[in-house]
Amino acid sequence: MKYILLLISLFIINSCKGQKEDKLIIIKKHDCHDILKEFVITSNITNPFKNKMDVEIEDIDSNKATLKLFVKDNITNENTVGWLVIDKKQQKLLDITNDIEHPQNLIYKKKIWENIMECYFKNTNKKNHKMNAIKFSDLFNEGTNIEFSPNDLKTDNRREVTDFKNKLELYEKQHADLASFDIKNLSYLINNETFFDLQYYTNSGWLQYFIKTYKIDSSRLTDIMSLAIKQEDFIAVKILIENNYIVSKKDIDIISYTENEVKEKIKENKTDGYESYLISNSKINMISNLLLAKFKANKIQDSDGYTNLRKDKLVTSEVLQKVKSGETIEVLDNSGDWFLVKTKEGKEGYIHKSRIKSK
Repeated sequence: MKYILLLISLFIINSCKGQKEDKLIIIKKHDCHDILKEFVITSNITNPFKNKMDVEIEDIDSNKATLKLFVKDNITNENTVGWLVIDKKQQKLLDITNDIEHPQNLIYKKKIWENIMECYFKNTNKKNHKMNAIKFSDLFNEGTNIEFSPNDLKTDNRREVTDFKNKLELYEKQHADLASFDIKNLSYLINNETFFDLQYYTNSGWLQYFIKTYKIDSSRLTDIMSLAIKQEDFIAVKILIENNYIVSKKDIDIISYTENEVKEKIKENKTDGYESYLISNSKINMISNLLLAKFKANKIQDSDGYTNLRKDKLVTSEVLQKVKSGETIEVLDNSGDWFLVKTKEGKEGYIHKSRIKSK
């Protein structure tokens, strides 16, 4: 009888264990940032920016994670508004903003705690090994040569590639979406092969990779385009164009300036030293031809058959002119959601970027 009871008990225990395992949720890395933000905002934190702030991992090891709370006053500028600590061992969320020695113990939702553990502490080892926050410059910087592409990570088993892959996975877990990604990082991915003392190179596939991974709108890539032109990175320019970048008069002015700079470098004819310019590697003519062609191809595309040219960057602003779909326009400024344009009649005003295409 005891033997039968033992078998029944084991069956029940195993059944319950199986049910528990069935309820486990696999969390994708791109969800972790949203979980982290929800964890903070649903706590009893009293930060005055609670409904506007975002959060990112500043530092992390096997037992603790330091969180930076911040708000953005525009596309790029961040203002830090607080600091928190997740203490895994004591299962506490601590607000250290006002007093790091005597932090405020916050109340949080226990269900979200388990997801936080899954996202950020699952792979830490038992030796309390320090796992610092990964920065973009830990992956790409002015001293690195990354010749392998994103696709190579699947098949290339070299140590340097596998190490890079591990860092990349951690970086993407800590920077799960565009809110925690600094677009200026893309400048590390722009090459310059026209100078003799080139110290670094990055496979251009990585520029495409990060634009797609973080779904970066082309209107936020004006500074990256400017750098690609000045450094004569033709492949980078093409990648930006392929991601629906609309060429503006500003870009054409940068081309003109760079062409004059190139002429001066060729005239100097420095054949040795770090400033020597490699004429054979110059791509300025190819870049100029491509951008001029795209600039001249900028047109209105609207299913209504026309769009409104407005006085200001507002949908309620005064309408200066109706511009027919298919009409060519001159884009003067391609930053933000509303582009400054000039019509064929010579009128200047703003049109929403979604109505402008280049084909």
